[in-house]
Amino acid sequence: MLYLEAERFSMVGTSYLALSVFFSCIIALTMKVANTRHIKLGQMLVVNYIVCCLSLLAQGTWQIHKLGSPLVWLMGISIGILFVLSLWLYDRAIAATGLALSTTLMRLSAAIPTLASILVFSEKASIFQTIGLVLAFACLPLASNEPLRFRQMGRDILGGMHWGLLLFIAAGFTDFVFKLQVELEPDADPNGFMMLIFGTALILTLPQLFKGSRPGKLSILCGFTLGVSNVLTTFFKIIALAIVPGSIAFPTMGIGVIAFTAVASLLIWKERLRPANYLFIASGGLAVFLINLG
Repeated sequence: MLYLEAERFSMVGTSYLALSVFFSCIIALTMKVANTRHIKLGQMLVVNYIVCCLSLLAQGTWQIHKLGSPLVWLMGISIGILFVLSLWLYDRAIAATGLALSTTLMRLSAAIPTLASILVFSEKASIFQTIGLVLAFACLPLASNEPLRFRQMGRDILGGMHWGLLLFIAAGFTDFVFKLQVELEPDADPNGFMMLIFGTALILTLPQLFKGSRPGKLSILCGFTLGVSNVLTTFFKIIALAIVPGSIAFPTMGIGVIAFTAVASLLIWKERLRPANYLFIASGGLAVFLINLG
């Protein structure tokens, strides 16, 4: 009886974990569709953040003034700005190097908050995390879809990979600010904090709604899909983490998103990858797994 109950418990957790991975992949695929169809990113992001804010309002989250601490406000506003910056860089990286490499770089950015936590908060890294961190930074040169040109100057050396590296840094720094919030202001209301983040992102992108032509149906549809997927990804992740140990959930989510988007990019959009890129995706996936394994 206990075995059957544990098995059912495990299946429920796995289901929520799979749903979180699925909607994370929908976010990546939506960004790719918007990129290939030349949809105005700013207008799409406005719809996305409207959906995110409305979902929080539906939960009764609106009293962000109760967050109180100026430090919480500073961190929330900073993350809101970084959210917009990261999605913009993601869009540029997809255009430059494709979906598979860009998504792997975004997931690989977990190396930055992990390393920063070790250096700033004196957290101890496990042997798995240490190997993962070394592998994460060592495999970065393989992410270029062109051979690196060491005889060139500036960003020409990177062969178009500069957008991906900037995404890697921005996404990693975003996660580290979340870490700062947990360490410095642990009592901040999470829903109010998320409302501050999404509200900042909405205010930042709202002027894009009035630039040029009005948003088309596809732009609104992509923005709505992006927003709903963001909300559902977070929802299912929270439930999954309440059931499945983090040492299993985080590596599974990282590997799942990388693998799914890589396959989709090859089968649907016929993205062309160098042999080195396949090695990067495999190494990056392993690094993400080891870093999140803890």
